Amino acid sequence: MHDILVIGAGIAGLTVALKAAENGNSVLLLTKGGKPDGSTNYAQGGIASVTLPEDSFESHIADTLEAGDGLCNKKQVEILVKNAPEAIEQLLKWGVNFTTIKNDENSFSLHLEGGHSFRRILHTADLTGKEIMRALLSQLKFRSKGIDFLEHSTVLDLITKKINGKLRCIGAIVAEKNAKKAKAIYAKTVVLATGGAGCLWLHSTNPPDACGEGISMAYRAGAACQDLEFMQFHPTSLYAPQLKKTFLISEAVRGFGGILKNSKGEEFMNGVHPLRSLAPRDIVARAILREMQRTGKDCMYLDVTHRKAKDIKTYFPNIYAKCLDCKIDIAKDWIPVVPAAHYMCGGVIADSYSRTTIKGLYACGEVAATGVHGANRLASNSLLESVVFSLKACEDINKTLGMGYKIWGIKNNSQLSTLNSQLTVNFKKLKKEVKTIMWEHCGIVRSTEGLKIGMEKLLKLETHGCFELRNFLDCAKLVVECALKRKESRGLQCLTDYPEKKAKYLKHFKIKNARNR
Repeated sequence: MHDILVIGAGIAGLTVALKAAENGNSVLLLTKGGKPDGSTNYAQGGIASVTLPEDSFESHIADTLEAGDGLCNKKQVEILVKNAPEAIEQLLKWGVNFTTIKNDENSFSLHLEGGHSFRRILHTADLTGKEIMRALLSQLKFRSKGIDFLEHSTVLDLITKKINGKLRCIGAIVAEKNAKKAKAIYAKTVVLATGGAGCLWLHSTNPPDACGEGISMAYRAGAACQDLEFMQFHPTSLYAPQLKKTFLISEAVRGFGGILKNSKGEEFMNGVHPLRSLAPRDIVARAILREMQRTGKDCMYLDVTHRKAKDIKTYFPNIYAKCLDCKIDIAKDWIPVVPAAHYMCGGVIADSYSRTTIKGLYACGEVAATGVHGANRLASNSLLESVVFSLKACEDINKTLGMGYKIWGIKNNSQLSTLNSQLTVNFKKLKKEVKTIMWEHCGIVRSTEGLKIGMEKLLKLETHGCFELRNFLDCAKLVVECALKRKESRGLQCLTDYPEKKAKYLKHFKIKNARNR
């Protein structure tokens, strides 16, 4: 028995585990792979926080609300922004080394990214996520007391029970690698930190495990979800067909002065948005797609050749090296780019303390819908959200854990026998089919007819008895369902037959839960 079961070990899961252990709680940290991993490792750009004297909380809040296109929860945005300095301080205490200005170790090097009014992006060159993970994993080893780690384990379902008339999450059903049987793990509190759902789409910047499992499991357990129609497609992934894994070209490259151009060298963003190449991601992604369709080309280009080669290599060593591996010298050549699924702005509804609608279940990081992103995420608010609301979750857990609560185990758990029969089904054969359906029918630009066709195709795949496909399908269907409900174009939802915003849709479409449908 542990105080806290943390499912997922990216920045959100590790933050919860470390802080909870500092508070004296026992933690079981569970991850699918052989070590903590997730989208955090892939984060290049950085983490947003007001630092410069000319910047302000009000400006960061305003930029976030502007990007969210009317659907941000302002109270949550204020919590995010005003708690950012404290979150940065915590990361520094845990040993994160952000890049500083040369010859001034006390001043951070700050990037400018699309949608931001000031330079406020703290970073570690162009490998910020990897540096954060390095520091947190180092802390995990140092503070191993109180934290148990279960690797190579897949969560199949959450366990809930009505206690004193209210539904409570009391654990999860887990299958370890090569296990023929699943097992039940019980805890006083469960924290979902499973990441997003970018791999539901054919082209994605996400790691392979980002397929919406946390959203699916929470939904089936009875938690409410919202804003799943808002998948952010990053406008600039590297167009290199020879690569097996999509590679991200950071938002910071445009903040560095990168200019979007077509094959003729025309700066096609000039007439699209006042910020031109620095416009918010949804606008840029759609503009690139339109220009590709108009010109019949497979990609567009990002040009930084007007910057000094020395500066390019200093600020973006990882991107420079990766492009060079693909025979592209970005100091001399334009970078070929295409949009790819990147970040889920919706998820499991979570309040200011990361509490879901189920007692004892918290959601942190990309799996959560805290309301800070609205219809479109502002660049570099994601790592910040993970740290801020994970710390808020620990604050609440520390206050409520052990308040006369005891665990009620479930004998002869019926979920176990059902899921055990599905452990041997091959999921990989069907995975690409789902990804293709989502890319073709629920992509950057959508139509009502296309969404309906996509839903029909997804429903036909339900007959396959496989727990991983079930999670994949459940999340995909929820995304399509939310997209069909929003009969307008707003933020990341671009619907060809409803191209305008509508005041009556200035609201969230909540999927209450599987139990009440």
